[in-house]
Amino acid sequence: MAHRLIDALAAHTAAEQQLLYPALRDIVPGGIAMADQAQVDHQAMRKLLVAVEESHPGDKPFEQALVDLRTALAAHVPVEEEQLLPALTEVIGADKMEELGVLYLQIRDSLPTGLQSLAPDIPEPEFRPW
Repeated sequence: MAHRLIDALAAHTAAEQQLLYPALRDIVPGGIAMADQAQVDHQAMRKLLVAVEESHPGDKPFEQALVDLRTALAAHVPVEEEQLLPALTEVIGADKMEELGVLYLQIRDSLPTGLQSLAPDIPEPEFRPW
C-alpha cells in the first residue's frame, strides 16, 4: 500500500510540475508566487515520500512520515482545488482546462513508477563569479 501511495503522489507531483506550474507562472496574474509555493509544498512531500520508501510499516519514521504526509496533503489539496485550478480556469476557460486535464492524465500515466518520476532533491547551485 505504501508503494501505491508513493507511485500515485510522485506521478501526480511530476505531472503538475511539468504542466500546471509552468502554466500558472506564464499566464496567471500572481501565478509565479502560487506555483513557487506549491513547489515548496511538493518538495516537502517528496522528502516525506522518501522517508516512507526508506522505512518500514510499524517503524516510528514510517508512521511519522505518514502522519506528516497526511497533514501536508490536507493543507495542499484545498489550495490546488480552491485557488490554483480556479485561477488558471479563469484565464484559459473551461474548455481549455478540460484539454489541459487530458494532457495532465497522459503525462501522469506515462511516468515511471516510484520516486523516479520526480526530479532529485538538487541543492541550489552556488554562485561563482568567474
